[in-house]
Amino acid sequence: MATDLVYGDRLGETVTELVDAFEKNGASYALIGGIAIGVRSRPRTTKDVDILLSVPQLRLPGLVADLAARGFTLDEQTVIEQFGRHHITAFNYHGVRVDWLKPVLPTYQHILDRAVREERPFDRPVRIATAEGLILLKLVASRPQDVADVGTLLASNQGVLDLNWIEREWLTMFPTADPRWQHFRKLVTEFYERPSAAS
Repeated sequence: MATDLVYGDRLGETVTELVDAFEKNGASYALIGGIAIGVRSRPRTTKDVDILLSVPQLRLPGLVADLAARGFTLDEQTVIEQFGRHHITAFNYHGVRVDWLKPVLPTYQHILDRAVREERPFDRPVRIATAEGLILLKLVASRPQDVADVGTLLASNQGVLDLNWIEREWLTMFPTADPRWQHFRKLVTEFYERPSAAS
């Protein structure tokens, strides 16, 4: 696991301000996306902050108002409506894009619940999704960068991943015949089940 990551000041500041606001307003969150991949495997370039977020509807307006007061560029009503109706929204903090995703599916809630508070790479503890949770999120999306990230997570976490948990959660959403899962199984074979060379 990567532990000595250094991100740009603005990216780190964005995460810190978000986490402060989440904790002040009773929101449950997990950092996902490129930053989380860097913590769970190896650093990679990213300009966004991606968050899996659960917040009581009655507390959402206060959270959004808090972020606006902290300098986030957003239309409060638009963020509230998008997150409430479409379960996803985006806004900015001094040029850094912030994406929120609501854990509507049970698996996404499980990913949020399993997030681990990490002391680094930021100057305060931050809840970050586990490698297993990130793999599931990346498998669902399966864009080229997502597929690359799955391989990186597998390579960086050999021997410590709970592959059975990943499979159980996948089966609550999709069948094993799904091409995304079939490709994942090939990657697992490559990283975990490759026969050792004869001595």
